[in-house]
Amino acid sequence: MLAAVASWRQSHATTAMVLVRGNHDRRAGDPPPGLDIDVVNAPLLEGPFALAHHPQAVEGHYVLAGHLHPCVTVRGRGRGNRERLACFWFGRDIAVLPAFGEFTGCAEIAPSGGDRVWVVAGSEVIAI
Repeated sequence: MLAAVASWRQSHATTAMVLVRGNHDRRAGDPPPGLDIDVVNAPLLEGPFALAHHPQAVEGHYVLAGHLHPCVTVRGRGRGNRERLACFWFGRDIAVLPAFGEFTGCAEIAPSGGDRVWVVAGSEVIAI
């Protein structure tokens, strides 16, 4: 697996990359130095944004986070016709980005009034 990541990184060598540490990184550790990926603790402040793993407010910044792996259940007209879909969840002060992969799972969210949600359905991103 590391060889595949190293090969991919080599083909993107001119792209600066920064990893904002999260809860899984305590056990996994930082990427090997040869991958040329900068590693920082959260939050990483970039202009009006705070980049973080956990979705926690950062005064004066709009937070972009992960950790929760948000999803919603979309129901169709037919009985039992429903699908759990990963989603982007944007609140007033914090956005939570979806996760994709075999090991990520997802957490059903309950958006508040004013929140905006986009589901990922195949190759499309659809506002709901």
